[in-house]
Amino acid sequence: MDDKLTTLASLPYSKAEILRSLLESEGIDCVLEGDNFLQDAMDTGVKIRIFEKDARQAFPILEKMLGKVTTDQSKAENYVLIPIDFSHYSLKAALIGFDIAEKIGSKMVLYHSSPRPEFLTIPYSDVIVYDSALFVNYELTEKLTNQKFEAFLNQLTALIDPERWRKAHPEYIVKIGEADDDILSYIKVHPPKMVVMGIRGEDAKSDDLMGTTTAGVIFNSQVPVLAIPENTSDNWLKNFKTVVYATNFEAQDFIALDKLLKLVSPFECKLICLHVNQGQNGELDEAMLEGMREALSEKYPYAAFDCRLVHSKNLTEAIDQFIQENQIDVLALTTHRRNIFTRFFNPGISRKMVLHSQTPIFVFHT
Repeated sequence: MDDKLTTLASLPYSKAEILRSLLESEGIDCVLEGDNFLQDAMDTGVKIRIFEKDARQAFPILEKMLGKVTTDQSKAENYVLIPIDFSHYSLKAALIGFDIAEKIGSKMVLYHSSPRPEFLTIPYSDVIVYDSALFVNYELTEKLTNQKFEAFLNQLTALIDPERWRKAHPEYIVKIGEADDDILSYIKVHPPKMVVMGIRGEDAKSDDLMGTTTAGVIFNSQVPVLAIPENTSDNWLKNFKTVVYATNFEAQDFIALDKLLKLVSPFECKLICLHVNQGQNGELDEAMLEGMREALSEKYPYAAFDCRLVHSKNLTEAIDQFIQENQIDVLALTTHRRNIFTRFFNPGISRKMVLHSQTPIFVFHT
């Protein structure tokens, strides 16, 4: 069994070469194998194959290269990261992520992480015992993942013009691990301009507005995340015209709006600052909103924005209704507004809301 090869990961060629040099520097033999699932349509990456006896030593090296270390996240790399789990949500996110990457002149990276069989931690006294059955399970996981990845890419490329796809030069990373932890680790080492992912995955509960992996990435990464619902239009970016940001006149809101305007500037869309008055100080809120409008007009004379006030005792339902009535394309939130953020993702509330069926949610940090 020790002489049997197993796949450590599938990576873009440049990263595969780096990993090979790291493995060989530690005395681990490895082989690079290229694959083309769709013939000449795309380069699906390079498999790094190692002997099974070296798996325990090799996994930490892979994880250190792709993550598990800190870096300066202020220096974003020129790419859009799209985590996928082969669900319909992932397909929609990949389509929109491709359009966004093309629009801003960035590379697109598809990232998939499959659960790792726990064959590395079977201690008996001071000896690590390798269970052959678990290695068989690992091979089956690898085979099934490759099949799903091939089917996913077939679906994706069937919806995109072949010439556009070839010019995009997308990259693919497929590895064994825990999805949310691996995505966050990779972001730390290689901060993207943006993460685009499905708002949920295949395993999401029907009552959940957002899946656990998406929520984990949003709350724990410092890069902007665009969460895409399954029913979002395929040509969403072409019709992307309006973003709404809920404000409560906090000092932090002006910092958030400054960052948000910069983030959405490549898309030439209109920003609406929305305040929900919940029954008190209506005249004061009107005055505060007018002051915000004047301040923004002075600071951003060429930006397209508006400030609106609605009256409702229910904050989330008011925002949801405003989105529906005004054909809003994106709801922008910041994680510093925990009260709004957590209320949106409360299952009891989300069951009553329809915005998550077609309105992407853009979360950024200030």
